Amino acid sequence: MKRFNYSPSNSYGVIAAGGTLGILIPPSGPLILYAIVTEASIGALFLAGLVPSIMMAVIFAVWAMVSAGFGGTAVSQPFAGMGVIWSRMRQSIWALLMPPVVLGGIYLGVFTATEAASIGCLYALFISVVVYRNFGLNDPWVTAFETVRTTAMLFMILAAAALFGHAVTIIRLPIKIVEQVTAMGLSPAMFVVAVMLLILVLGMFLETISIILVTAPIVFPVMLALGIDPIWYGILLMINLELALITPLVGMNLFVIKGIAKAPLYEVIRGALPYAALMLLGLILVFAFPPLSTWLPEAAGFGG
Repeated sequence: MKRFNYSPSNSYGVIAAGGTLGILIPPSGPLILYAIVTEASIGALFLAGLVPSIMMAVIFAVWAMVSAGFGGTAVSQPFAGMGVIWSRMRQSIWALLMPPVVLGGIYLGVFTATEAASIGCLYALFISVVVYRNFGLNDPWVTAFETVRTTAMLFMILAAAALFGHAVTIIRLPIKIVEQVTAMGLSPAMFVVAVMLLILVLGMFLETISIILVTAPIVFPVMLALGIDPIWYGILLMINLELALITPLVGMNLFVIKGIAKAPLYEVIRGALPYAALMLLGLILVFAFPPLSTWLPEAAGFGG
């Protein structure tokens, strides 16, 4: 983008905001974690994230096109041609088929989400060894080590979250919150707004996994008691977590871009702020129009 004279701050903003969409687009790690903690349907959550993620991508794309020339001298690039596109597609088609294979199996009920992980692993191994032939003799050991390390870390976090959830249940905190919400006369929608504001603040200090594991044991039982759709809330939570990735103080994407581009943090933040505002708009739209996130799962037979 620098080579084509795009404004540095706008370039940082595009990359920072685009990098957050992975939370909503299946297969999403945070969505799977939310499903594990709340026992919600992973398939329903994956489907629920599709429309909001496409909507957010379109909003980002429109703003990126509008702001492309701000502070720079970027010019339109010539169309590469269908020949180049098809050539690139042929080179990457095997890798591009992995999401349809994994997600298609989940949506069609061919295998569970856990089995899908194994299928995805075997498929990746197959194309790496047979198609691309870039799987070295040392790669199995490196891959196994990284897998064990990541799995151990996640299980330690989940174990701590389970203890926290058990403690919350023992002291009857969710019941007390429901009683307090009822006494205050808050509607379910007002309660969701209050929780979203709380998570917006938490996102300035905590990273995504911590927010899910800390808030879910407290908030989820209250939501069920108030009749709030856990799938709809899950998508609202994910958009809020996306926002946390590009807002100070600990916006992970901001610091990643700062480190890679060797850019001043204030310039990265300045480029990301318009996208943070657009993300907030997306959060409001999904809150105001729940079918944006619930229609597709219901149409697929996940309830509603």
